[in-house]
Amino acid sequence: MAEFEEDKADDHSPDDSDDDYDLHQGSGAFLSSAGSAQVDSTMDDSYAFGELSQLSSDDEGLDDVEPQTQPSALQLPLTIPTNIPPHLQLPPLPDPPPFPPDHGHLVGMPMTQQMMQIQDEHDDFDELMQSHPMAISPPNAVSLGPENLDVVNFLRHWLCVRQEDVYHDVSRYQARRAILKLAQEDARRIRLEDLAGDECDFQGINWPSLKVTRTAARQRRKVTYINYVNREGSDGQIPLPHLRPDCNFYRFQGMSIKRDVRLLHFQLRNILGCSSRSRAFYPSLKAVREINPNDGSTKAAMTFESDSDAQTSTLTASQDVLIAGGFFGDFRYRSLNTEDATPTKGRLTDHPSGITNHVQIHEARRSHAPLAAFASNDYGFRVVDLGTNQHLSESMYECIINCSALSPDSRLRVMVGDHQDVFITDADSGRILKTLVGHSDFGFACDWAPDGWTVATGNQDRTVRIWDARYWDRPVAIIPTELSGARSLRFSPLGSGRRILAAAEEADYLNIIDAGTFQTKQTFDVFGEIGGISFTNGGSELLALCCDYYRGGLLQLSRCDHGAGDSFLYPTERHDGVYSSLISRSSDWLSEAELEGLGMAKTPTEHRRQAFLAYGDLMPF
Repeated sequence: MAEFEEDKADDHSPDDSDDDYDLHQGSGAFLSSAGSAQVDSTMDDSYAFGELSQLSSDDEGLDDVEPQTQPSALQLPLTIPTNIPPHLQLPPLPDPPPFPPDHGHLVGMPMTQQMMQIQDEHDDFDELMQSHPMAISPPNAVSLGPENLDVVNFLRHWLCVRQEDVYHDVSRYQARRAILKLAQEDARRIRLEDLAGDECDFQGINWPSLKVTRTAARQRRKVTYINYVNREGSDGQIPLPHLRPDCNFYRFQGMSIKRDVRLLHFQLRNILGCSSRSRAFYPSLKAVREINPNDGSTKAAMTFESDSDAQTSTLTASQDVLIAGGFFGDFRYRSLNTEDATPTKGRLTDHPSGITNHVQIHEARRSHAPLAAFASNDYGFRVVDLGTNQHLSESMYECIINCSALSPDSRLRVMVGDHQDVFITDADSGRILKTLVGHSDFGFACDWAPDGWTVATGNQDRTVRIWDARYWDRPVAIIPTELSGARSLRFSPLGSGRRILAAAEEADYLNIIDAGTFQTKQTFDVFGEIGGISFTNGGSELLALCCDYYRGGLLQLSRCDHGAGDSFLYPTERHDGVYSSLISRSSDWLSEAELEGLGMAKTPTEHRRQAFLAYGDLMPF
């Protein structure tokens, strides 16, 4: 993880220094158009916010809107910070309209004050911008927030760069009003029966009211989204074939819209924990919130009101323990078997760059003692006994470790970090046993499958690579992402049915990959940064945390292939890339005989069929 000198301020707390920046970023740009305004070369008729439409009786408040003639002499002397990347900059602010009679009192004021005064009188977006200013690029040392726009500001930016010949189209004003309404809507839960195509998607967005289709918005998002990389050009590799999108593993169950999700570091996307089907956890302001995915109700799981330095950088939960890592070498945890929400505080390091990048809960290999493995930004990796709050081991590496995953037998550990290579280490000593070469940028996601030999790694080079522990020399599959780098990876749990790899990208896309062949997948997409994913209820449900300020929340997906057969025909691929034969093997990570040997009371097939009958739902997706 790249190092930063200053701590992140609250993303949604504007200050006086934001005024000029906010004004330039579009609030004032709705007032008029100018010949000097840049026209977005990517903007064509397919991206238009609707065609020219007649003003309806429902559009109250637009009757007094009249086109303004443009002066040729006035120019707004407004500059923007040099550290704002080009993709966040709007075209030059258009010249202001001439003053009507009722604005004569503004003559003589500084130009910036004139524009702000007109904005206050004619544009409700000043209230919107004060509630949530646009995010500044993360390379700026004062901000660790995402550098790409949230859904509301994405729509505002898009509306702002429209061609001038349709500037006074009534549909433009209707779209602007719809965007404002979207930003001010109360949080609610979107259910399966609420979905209505473009009129209501997973996030409850009514796209026709915005005078645009969801498909056009998705195309626009792909054109404008910037994938963050630490090595220039690392995500511009030779185009790889995309997986066939012909799987139906999960279907939409519901989404609870929440406005208190706090993503405090744009590179760290493991901030969703889940202990059961009714208990999930995410970071909020000065707290960790518990949410019931089934109804969207929330309550405080841990509060940090008395800790002035408490900020959550990573989070995880097991059936018994909830842990939140901090930005200052600290962590907090509590038992989930009690009602006491007071956390126990622990310390990992006093290093100035002590951000806790990742934490994984697991049991000790020779006992059932709960342990936590922490990857820190000070190049250290530490294992802590949660029963005694004592350090058991500490290993230092030549690069920062951003994520780790323990093998099922607890003997090996896969690590990725601020290096393009992947490291396989001894879980006890921390010694590097094998270095895996293939990625071209820093890594932030990895997982080890329950079969014991399948490993997945995700890096900022926009690829997910699959490795086989029996043949470490090269990846057995290279999977390209849709929009950005994969920052959260999860294999489906043992006994959940057909093997799956869930890969959450930095924003928008959740890929559910067939981990038997790595040739097909199912894709869900939302608008917003993704903070993490987690399987729950034995793999029957998959949760994803969307961190968009306005339309973020918890996305809930339910498995829809219960009752599937015990085995499938899979192509066997040799390491030279040649398909040699078709074999029949268990669809799960282990065969029925192997699972019975582990002492399971019921086989996974029996569990799945019982669950299928209990749900009583025959819909395939």
